[in-house]
Amino acid sequence: LPFRGVADMRAMWGLVLALALVVMVQRVDGAAAISAAGVGSVFSGAVNAVMNCIGQSIEPKPLAEVKAQLHVDKARLQHIVSAMKSEMQSGLNRNSDSSLKMLPSHLTGSPNGQEKGDFLALDLGGTNFRVLKVTLQGDGKYSVNAGKFKVEDNIMTGPGKDLFAYIASKIKEHVPEAVDGAKPLPMGFTFSFPVEQPTLDSGTLVVWTKGFTCSGVEGQDVVALLRKALADEKLNIKVTALVNDTPGTQLAGAYTDPSVCAGMILGTGTNMCYMEKVAKAPKLQMPEAVHRLPSVVTWCHPPHLGGFTSHIINMEWGNFGSGSSHEALPFSAYDAIVDRKSPNPGAQPFEKMISGMYLGEISRLAIVDLIAKEVCFAGQAPKLFLSSGDFNTELMAGIEGAKNTQEIQEKLAAKGITDASARDCSIVKSVCCAVSTRAARVSAAGVAAIAQRMGRTHDCTVAVDGTVFLKYPHFSERMTATLRELLGKNMGVRFATASDGSGVGAALAAATVSG
Repeated sequence: LPFRGVADMRAMWGLVLALALVVMVQRVDGAAAISAAGVGSVFSGAVNAVMNCIGQSIEPKPLAEVKAQLHVDKARLQHIVSAMKSEMQSGLNRNSDSSLKMLPSHLTGSPNGQEKGDFLALDLGGTNFRVLKVTLQGDGKYSVNAGKFKVEDNIMTGPGKDLFAYIASKIKEHVPEAVDGAKPLPMGFTFSFPVEQPTLDSGTLVVWTKGFTCSGVEGQDVVALLRKALADEKLNIKVTALVNDTPGTQLAGAYTDPSVCAGMILGTGTNMCYMEKVAKAPKLQMPEAVHRLPSVVTWCHPPHLGGFTSHIINMEWGNFGSGSSHEALPFSAYDAIVDRKSPNPGAQPFEKMISGMYLGEISRLAIVDLIAKEVCFAGQAPKLFLSSGDFNTELMAGIEGAKNTQEIQEKLAAKGITDASARDCSIVKSVCCAVSTRAARVSAAGVAAIAQRMGRTHDCTVAVDGTVFLKYPHFSERMTATLRELLGKNMGVRFATASDGSGVGAALAAATVSG
């Protein structure tokens, strides 16, 4: 018989138990002594006991519907792969309107692990910045001496010259040997804000993000501003490379594993880069894409601009799924809400689907939907689920990684929910698993597209950094399984952890130029 839910199952078990009781009453001596109330009590208790067991095992229809919204089958994944490859090629063409910026990094090679020497790195990407002294020892080994400094609110919102003066003062504090040094120390500069970068050692800030509003910087060359501040402090430091943290991750990975051909960040935010062939990218054949070195004349003729055959491309893949590629992604009703309430509606849809900034909020919205349908928490939403930000991806990961119901109850209790039932915990975990699994599978489709673009589905090593990939339970395993599903059981895409791409990677960029 087709059962449509708990009600049908309850009726069936009620009938079975009623028949059993009739038989029992007929066979017991003195059955007449059993009162109607007694039979009813036995019957009710038996039914409730059975239903407590059944209720735990039957998936509520609203939960099944939520999971169906978040499920991504192979056909959809293949569509994502195809659409991303198309957007990649479009972004590499001249005058493109692709959702993928496909930015030239002006890095035309990778470390081989044998580079040696002392290099500096400046990593500015938020409310803290770091100054690093990196010693490359060869054989893929290096040591790091780093200083971390806070950018106070008044500096984040004050004049730009004050910001760079403050940074230079801290560099002086951490690298005193650079003051009036006889030999310039090469520095790589990781600047994690939107820039237009015409050359490796220059970049114009498009717009401040992350709470920075310093005046006099937007529209200016940030490397030039840094150089002036360093000169004012009499620091003999030569800024030779402006680097995005994603290409930096690829460089850091390649230093320890020369087979690395791509880099991925998958944490609070996400991005991807890879080694592209210049001959296949018209954008790289334009004069403004010249890789410039001081006092070196380069060529401006295609197909190999400046004599280089390869170039690391910064995809900015978080924006995939906007514009004409919108239909490629498996959007749910919850994604639409997240996008509408974000600071940048319509932008970065891929990032909003897979990165740590948003996974917790997608899960929260799905859980609130189920609470409204009285599937869990007795239809009453605990405070944890009432506003965005409280149920974050870190809590999600803890719930999904919990070994049993008690661990989930403890994590929820720490957030103020002290009466979560086993059913509540099971439903919350199911939602978290559905959201994170979708993120892993969609991310893997993107990686598959890049591997196919490079023609390296059998020997592609991706250097990766970011807490979602490295720390979220089962995330990396799900990505690998999805890649195998898409590329075949003999696929050769693998991931290699690359720590500190924004620091060590910037130093390696300086080393690549100096070398």
